[in-house]
Amino acid sequence: MRAAGNIVARIAIVAVVLAAGGCLTRQGGRLTRQTLQPPAADRVAYARELKQRARRLRLASATQWLRLGHWHPTLSGYLESQADGDNFFLSPDGKSNPELELEATIDGFLSELAPFDPKLKDNKNVQHPICQFPARFAWLSDQLKIDASRLPQHDCARYEQFQRLVDPSSVALVFSSYYLNNPASAFGHTFLRFHKKNDGVPAKQRELLDFGVEFSADPDTHFAPLYAIKGMLGAFPGTFRRLPYYYKVREYNDYQSRDLWEYEIKLTPAQLQMLIAHVWELGSTFFDYFYLSENCSYHILGAVEAADLDVDLTSHLGWPVIPADAVKALYANPGFVTGIHYRASSRTRFEWEIRGMPSAQQDAIERLVADPKTKLDELGPTQQIEAIDAAQDLVDLRYAKELVDDRGTGPGAKLKQALLERRAEILVPSVDHPAPIPLDREPQLGHGSRRIGLGIGGDLTGQKFAVASLRLALHDLADPPNGYPELNEIEFLPARLRYDATFEHVALDQLDLVHVISLTPQNAFDRHVSWEFRLGSERIDDAGCNCYVGHAQFGGGVTFASANQRAAIFFLANTHVWSGIHLDGLFHAPIRIGLGPEGGLRLRVLPNLIALFIGEWDWLPVQHPLAAWNATATIRWAATHFFALDLTGQYDERTGTGTLSTLFYF
Repeated sequence: MRAAGNIVARIAIVAVVLAAGGCLTRQGGRLTRQTLQPPAADRVAYARELKQRARRLRLASATQWLRLGHWHPTLSGYLESQADGDNFFLSPDGKSNPELELEATIDGFLSELAPFDPKLKDNKNVQHPICQFPARFAWLSDQLKIDASRLPQHDCARYEQFQRLVDPSSVALVFSSYYLNNPASAFGHTFLRFHKKNDGVPAKQRELLDFGVEFSADPDTHFAPLYAIKGMLGAFPGTFRRLPYYYKVREYNDYQSRDLWEYEIKLTPAQLQMLIAHVWELGSTFFDYFYLSENCSYHILGAVEAADLDVDLTSHLGWPVIPADAVKALYANPGFVTGIHYRASSRTRFEWEIRGMPSAQQDAIERLVADPKTKLDELGPTQQIEAIDAAQDLVDLRYAKELVDDRGTGPGAKLKQALLERRAEILVPSVDHPAPIPLDREPQLGHGSRRIGLGIGGDLTGQKFAVASLRLALHDLADPPNGYPELNEIEFLPARLRYDATFEHVALDQLDLVHVISLTPQNAFDRHVSWEFRLGSERIDDAGCNCYVGHAQFGGGVTFASANQRAAIFFLANTHVWSGIHLDGLFHAPIRIGLGPEGGLRLRVLPNLIALFIGEWDWLPVQHPLAAWNATATIRWAATHFFALDLTGQYDERTGTGTLSTLFYF
């Protein structure tokens, strides 16, 4: 339970954060119009000729140009670029006028760069437009047949170095699985992996050479409420960032124990070079980062769209934009995904290693982590090797952050070194047993992130009612588990309306901002706390109030599950706070506080049939009533990928209800 305090801080902003991402830091410094000298007289005429040719070809309205500039229609119908840095535009009106920006770009290509002036702070970082916008230059050169001999001299050494450094043979979209301990990544994360050309390097070692490109927010505060508000309002700049792929593996795969799914995408060599060129362009600007819309997944797909006119990706994203939906957008373009690669997290690998191990061998692993020199006389030679190998992986798991940050000087690194030395004394190679690919967990197989429900029901008093529900994202414990974590629930803006047929009355039963449940099964090596967090509102009907109130809930406890997690039982200790003007609560104030246990059982009866039972009792000290309880049983059958039937029964101290609903995922 000692982790509960940290969890509170981690989930304080989960109510408003759906995703976070990353891509390239600014590579090129500022490029302003004042740093360009007017073109020579002969180039002035040539620029005029090129602009006339561009108008005849209507290049300013061409899809490629609009994608390179990230111009999109606004609500008023006018085009506006989503890029927000001045460096991205050569025309003063370029953000809202693609034609003026195209003509300014042509002028820029034919202009001289101002001589270096040591008095200007950023002058040494300025690039010629041909170097800062290589994707624009490549496309316009092809469309306008630009005569390279008539261009001014330009030094693109930095961009050429970037090309040589990345030098990709292919590219993949990487989905990093859900991570509930970080609200900004609770819904997953997507970024690009560029596979570097090097046929002589084994695939397992190639990640040391590959680069990742991501798009992420650059926050200026870690104060949770302000962080949440600014993230919702787009008050953080989002930038593209390039970094070694192995760093992302250590961060996600090892430190955060997140499985990685790589989706190889089909780009020709020319399209791949266009993507590299456009990523370089995006490094000189920023985008206002909106967690619910213009986030990591949206802008990563936008960059890929700029490289391949034959694909349509961002239009397949709904609101809010969920990283798993970015994977599904790839599959909306038949043939675009050419392969899938799975990289198990450190936790997944360790759990697979110890599965089926006898208790004596598991005890030996724990002893080895405590003392690498402990005797293993009770184990045979093969079992000793397996125990030492597993102990090393357990150290990686328990000291993940330290092993990344301390550069081999902390206790975790010393423990790992001692185990490596002991393993080296046994001159027998280890047998590799890789974790199997969980095909049913592939993100593209998941149900739609949004859901609508319609149902009918009645209670023990004979009243009949109809219900309608809506959820913007993402998944609950009774939903079809394919593509999602088996024992996690992440719901954003779930709402429920009820129509009472007896009184012909419509009422809002529930509207939550967020509801999160993270159930982590206990085992001999993992004592992580399971927890639940909910923030929203609901209608309560008991001896103290029949009214609509705000509701906050937090609880922590333990979970026990079968090896395949088909059956799980959990116990939580909850704290509730209700508040409403009609509520007669603690010392007659409009606030009610409840404390008490919650327990539940989840069964995956069939791959598409889930049974969920939850019961809760709350003590309401110095309040009326003194206690409240409720029990819920749900059976949900997913008939198809898009449709499910749900039968739910509820019982509390007042009455019991039953509801039959149809659920539509989209």
